[in-house]
Amino acid sequence: MTGRKKRVLVLTPTPAECAAVERHVAGVGFRRLKVTILESGAGKINAALSLATALAVVPSDGGHGPMVIGCGTSGSLSLKVHSGQIVCSLDSVIADWRHDDGIEQLVGAYGVFDYGYPDEARVESMAVRSSSPVLKALQEKLSGSGFLPGRVLTTDSFIASRDYKLALGGTYGALVCDMESGAFAWTAKRIGDLPWMNLRLVADTLDETLSDYFDKEKDATEILGARTLEALTALDGILE
Repeated sequence: MTGRKKRVLVLTPTPAECAAVERHVAGVGFRRLKVTILESGAGKINAALSLATALAVVPSDGGHGPMVIGCGTSGSLSLKVHSGQIVCSLDSVIADWRHDDGIEQLVGAYGVFDYGYPDEARVESMAVRSSSPVLKALQEKLSGSGFLPGRVLTTDSFIASRDYKLALGGTYGALVCDMESGAFAWTAKRIGDLPWMNLRLVADTLDETLSDYFDKEKDATEILGARTLEALTALDGILE
């Protein structure tokens, strides 16, 4: 592939995640990529606003918007997903719900309504999917290097309970949960239908809590930085 470099926005939620990605990626001489690394802040609102703001000021590539890659840590929702693995996702669901003993409740200013767990049709209608052929090719290439293709579930209100997390993973068909990926995906799709991908390192497993995550945060973010570089290097090769 010839021509100008492809602009890529890499968004990381926290200062630690951003610093780790910068340590591994900043200054790398990609042949076909022009990479900008940004700290979005934690949570769906920060993620959406940061990406929308960045897209308003980042120049386009010959009329085409940048690729958007969200990078961060996550919690496992599956027996098949273990600490240190990384999910490479082109499929995300945002669920603003609180679950407790099988009861699903809408959370927010409109009050609390009991809906029960969503059925498969409603879950699929909630999914946001990336349609970029290039990023689909990247996902396929990375899947041979220890990256796991699959869905990310994004919400602001998770409870660190093994049974609860298994129920969430089964209900939404998701491998991991986080607080930003769905917002990156939704914003990228709404603003110019931009190509997007989320990379989520598994930092805490089904049996671990947020306290366990903070104990391992430094090591987890370093692995995240290294695997992000690996993914960007593979993307650079695909665009060659």
